[in-house]
Parts: sequence; structure tokens; C-alpha cells
Amino acid sequence: MPSSHDFLERCDKLAVMGGTFDPIHNGHIAVASAVLQEFKPRRVLFVPGGQPPHKPDIPVSDGEHRFNMTLSAICENPAFDASRMEIDRKGPSYTVDTIAALRKICPAGAKIFFIIGADALMEILSWHGAEKLLSLCEFIAVHRPGYELEKKYVKNLREKYGAVVHIFEGPLLEISGTQIREKFAAGQAVGGLVPRVVEDYARTHALYNMPAPNLSQSNFETVKQRICSVLSKGRFRHTLGTIIEAEKLAAHYGADVNKARWAALLHDCAKEFSTAKKRVLCAHWCIQLDPILASHIDITHSLLGAESACRDYGITDPEILQAIACHTTGGANMTLLDKVILLADFIEPYREDYPPLAEMRRHAYTDLNKALRIGMEFTINELLERGHAVHDRTRDALRELS
Repeated sequence: MPSSHDFLERCDKLAVMGGTFDPIHNGHIAVASAVLQEFKPRRVLFVPGGQPPHKPDIPVSDGEHRFNMTLSAICENPAFDASRMEIDRKGPSYTVDTIAALRKICPAGAKIFFIIGADALMEILSWHGAEKLLSLCEFIAVHRPGYELEKKYVKNLREKYGAVVHIFEGPLLEISGTQIREKFAAGQAVGGLVPRVVEDYARTHALYNMPAPNLSQSNFETVKQRICSVLSKGRFRHTLGTIIEAEKLAAHYGADVNKARWAALLHDCAKEFSTAKKRVLCAHWCIQLDPILASHIDITHSLLGAESACRDYGITDPEILQAIACHTTGGANMTLLDKVILLADFIEPYREDYPPLAEMRRHAYTDLNKALRIGMEFTINELLERGHAVHDRTRDALRELS
């Protein structure tokens, strides 16, 4: 076997969880965690299957993707690991072959549990190599509260086939892979059903026929309600003002009004994340922190906002995401949409008065660059007066606006 299984050579108590894991979900992980606590194996090994022999005509996602999602979901638990032995094996995936292979790797006499749903246990005699499988490992039959196992059937497995069957009441999480795939395909939220890293992976690789971003007015109203629920009243009022101004500016200068509306709605979606959360998310989402961003982490709310707009609200339009990402510092080569959002943020109608506000508003609909230049010069002077560094992106933006 490949060296990736070397750790099993010292594992004398192993629990195996099989499945297509298309995708792995929180129900799988909850069951594995419960088994770990109750039966105390040294490892719980997740084994994504190849082509299920009992579903030969049902397509499943590429094995590499399913393995990557599985490993990403469980890798932080020191007792969990994943094997690619079934996705690398040609032909149908038979559990008996997997358990036999593990028997050759684990120490002689190792205790191997196979985690199985109670409903699947009731069909096990129809499985390929069932009698051999029943002799190779012990079974942890996980059932839900209220599910009645046929006691005569289990008794027959024990007495006729010598099977060791542990009946285990698992956590009550009614989650199915079909349900999750349908939600992905419909563009619906899957929070609480799969680990965040799995959701991100599936969206990044468009695994489940996810629709194009829904930028309709009805979806806009739905997302607006979500934004209202997570922002403070003052911040949401600012957001509404930015939407109003962005729509007007976009229409006046010929930018895409709908994209301006969406960028304005989501531009501050990460603004009220805590300082600690901003710092951790920058690490999780691979946002590079230069010295200025690292020392003034709040500036990253625009970069985090673009990521959150994509990850949490399903926005993938690059122009919208860029406009969100640069609305705090500006940057070189700003597009018309970037400028519209930046200026709308500066001058929205609910803004409390500050020195250059009236002058910016006066030039907003006659000279976009001049209005922005006034705002950015004021911002730079304020930063310098407070002894703060000015980010290179802001200097680049001002240079191009001059």
C-alpha cells in the first residue's frame, strides 16, 4: 500500500467511515466524533468511495475533489484521517476489499470497526463478499432515536455469521448529500450543513452546477435583509445611503447601475467584524498583510468584504468584488465602478458633516475625479496629522486622479 497509510502500521484500534462524501457534511463529522468518544479508537479513517457498486448509473463528483473536501474538513482533528485507497482503486468500490487491505496494514490482531447506518446494516447480506466482511471487522450500527432495528435480523448476523455488532444511537442530524447538492444547485445557503472549508471548496470548483450569480432585484432585497440583520442600525443606514448615491452616480456617469447597487450594498459587510476576527479571517482567506494593513487591521474590511461578498452572498462578478475591495484605500487603475463606489461612500446623504463634504458633493456630478481627489487628499492629511502611515494604494489612486 502507499506510504500515506504508514501511520496505520501502529494503529491497533481503528474506526472506518466510508461513503461517497459528495460532499462530506456535518452529519458525517458528528457521527465520527461520537464514535471517537464512545469507542475510543486511535484513529477514525474516512474513506471516500470510488464508484458505488449499488449506484452504477448515478454520477458522483471526481474522486480527487471528494478526497480534498474530506481531508480539508477533518484534518484539524488529530484523531481523524482520510484515505484515498478507494478512489485510487479501479472498478467498483467494495467495502470488503477496503477492510481486507486495512487488515494487511494494521498490526496483527488490530480491532477494526466499520461505521454503518442501521438501515444499511439491514441490507448488508446483499453486499459483495458479505460473509467475509462480517468476519473481518466489528460493526458500529448507528441509528437515530426512534429507529427500530429488527432484532431478529441482528441476532441472525451474530449467531449465524459470527458478526460483532454494536448498536449505537448517534447524533440526530438529518442531513443528506442530495439535500446539500440541491441547495448548492439552487444557489441557496448551506451554512450549518457542511464545514465552511467544504462550502468554499465546492463553490470555488463549481462542483454542483451552481447557477450564475443572481443579481436580480428580488435577490437584492433578500440579501439586503440579511445585511440588515448583521449590521448595526447606524452602519446599515450608511449602507442604504451609499446605495442611493451609487445608483445616482452610476446612472449619471454611465456605469452599470445594478452592479453599483450590489457593490454598495455589500461594501461594508465586513466592517463590523471584530479586530480579532478580521485578523484570523485574513489568515484563513490568504489575504496578505503588509506592515500598514497588519498594524491597522480595520483597513482590511474592504478586502474581507469582497471575500465575504463571494463566500457568504454568492457574488462572483469580478467588477463588483473589485469595487468592494478598493473602496477604503482606492488603488491604481480604478475602474469607473470603483470610483462610483468610493465617492458614494464619501458623500452618501446620511453622512454626518465633515470638512470637505460640501465641496465633494458640489463637484460629484460635474467632475468625478476632482470630487474623489478632494476626499482622498483630506483622508491623507488626516492620517498624517494622527501620525499614521498612508497606504501605497491610496497614494497611487491620488496620483492617477490628479
